[in-house]
Amino acid sequence: RKRQGPDSEISGSLGECGLKGFRGKASPFPSRQAGDMMKTPRAKPLTTQLRRMDMRWPNLQPRPAGPGALAWLGPLRGFQRPYHVFVHWSIAGALPPLVFVLEPQIEPRENETFDDIPHLIFDEADPRDSALCLFDPEEGEWGPHMLIADTTIPWASEWLHAYELWHATGVWSRASAPGPASRAELQAMRGERPDAARA
Repeated sequence: RKRQGPDSEISGSLGECGLKGFRGKASPFPSRQAGDMMKTPRAKPLTTQLRRMDMRWPNLQPRPAGPGALAWLGPLRGFQRPYHVFVHWSIAGALPPLVFVLEPQIEPRENETFDDIPHLIFDEADPRDSALCLFDPEEGEWGPHMLIADTTIPWASEWLHAYELWHATGVWSRASAPGPASRAELQAMRGERPDAARA
């Protein structure tokens, strides 16, 4: 499947979701508190990003991505199984690094739709091409001065943990930013769904 690039139009707002760690538990992953991002040093060089990724996630292999961009392809473990993911980031783009799940593809729960999957950067043209929404952009939780290997990739693994548990229980097990967690919840809040009462 063709993946979204950094300049592709992604319908859906980064501000519709934000993830801040496991609900009620100390997260083993890096802190993403807004206060940590108050100072914004220069962006990390692409070579630094590549070296750190190779050191920490050697199974994610770099791929050609064009000038000023980075991409990786490979396995990333969720709760009970690995997923094949594609990571893409353009240093000059307005978007953070984007993580797409290639295989197995993200799927809704039984009798639900892609609109019901929490915390996606939703792609209306093909929901299977939606990127994972990993943090709250309004809180400044990610910036180009940060290492993708130490932020985006652990957060994506955390997302996959929550996704598997959500499939089993119907409950998203990670705390999130205020507001709707899924496109369905947003549409229900706006009165745009005939089944708005269901959400």
